[in-house]
Amino acid sequence: MSKYYFEKVMKVIVIIIYSTVVLFGINHVTQAEENVESQSYDSILEAVEVDKTSDIESAKKYIALLEEDYEKLNIDQKELFALFKAHALALEGKFNDSTKQLEQLIRNSKNETLVTRTHALVANIYLFSGNYEQAYQHASDAIEGLESMDSHPWHKYAALQNLTSLFRQSGMTNTAIGYARQMLKVVSQDKHPLQLCGSYFELADLELSIKSVDMARIHSEEAMLHCSEANDPIYYTLALDLQTKLMAQANKSDKALELLKEHYPVVKSVDYKTMTNVFEIRLASTYLELKDFTNAQTIAELAYQRAEELNDKVRLMELSKILASVYSETGELKKAVEYYRQYIELEKEIDIMTNKRKMAYYMVSRRK
Repeated sequence: MSKYYFEKVMKVIVIIIYSTVVLFGINHVTQAEENVESQSYDSILEAVEVDKTSDIESAKKYIALLEEDYEKLNIDQKELFALFKAHALALEGKFNDSTKQLEQLIRNSKNETLVTRTHALVANIYLFSGNYEQAYQHASDAIEGLESMDSHPWHKYAALQNLTSLFRQSGMTNTAIGYARQMLKVVSQDKHPLQLCGSYFELADLELSIKSVDMARIHSEEAMLHCSEANDPIYYTLALDLQTKLMAQANKSDKALELLKEHYPVVKSVDYKTMTNVFEIRLASTYLELKDFTNAQTIAELAYQRAEELNDKVRLMELSKILASVYSETGELKKAVEYYRQYIELEKEIDIMTNKRKMAYYMVSRRK
């Protein structure tokens, strides 16, 4: 392990080694060093747990560091490292490599709580890559294991978060809300700011999607509070996006625009394309609502290019609608018609995809 990551615990190491020599003799020094080193690996794994979606570059560095010292890890640490490594591969779009590693972890691990979490994660990755039956089979296995999960501070939260995401993407909003509420109940015990941030955001976003505006407003304010405390730029940005949607519904688009413009440099500095895309869609929509067609077009075209790179059909659909409206307002009717047709085609394609997901879910459910 590099010297940099041990600087914070060097004083502790010296004290432990010195005490061990005095009390038990020099033969036990090596064992004391190994115990301290193991505790340090646990600290690094905890850092990856927090950083894996909020500070992706930091998480990558920690993962590379653990990979160098892989043989020094104990079995629990190796399994958690494998989970995080697979998660990082999925974020890079390497879905086959990611699912292969996660399937191997499920087969080999004797830690049932970790296996349940892994089922929920790999379900999401399979869903995103279009392997619907495999996605719902793993989701079913994750659901079966939820009740028997132990009190690990992160595993049940992560499993419920992935199940919430999976059912949301499948168009099963009521089922997703059920898991979001379970998630909030679980995290209310330990009250970790990042977990509260994520839980309140997921619930508020789902409530807004079913027009439960009052509850969405209450929970989005809680999300903003906890995401700020957690210092998580990604979740904070998503919570801010949600808040500005609510502002727009309350005819406060000018105030929403101020918040969005103020936060835009932070979004660009994080360099997370999906999050940037979501934020720019909200920014372009707000400019459009305020009839600032020049800025709406500039931001929407930039976001459209990014959505094409990501092959994100949902974002492309949203941006096609924005650009169709912009070009219609500015008198460029040929472009307006072109983007509107694209919007209709993408909407149909997404509806078909959602129906396929639901069909796969019911097919898997009937096998149980």
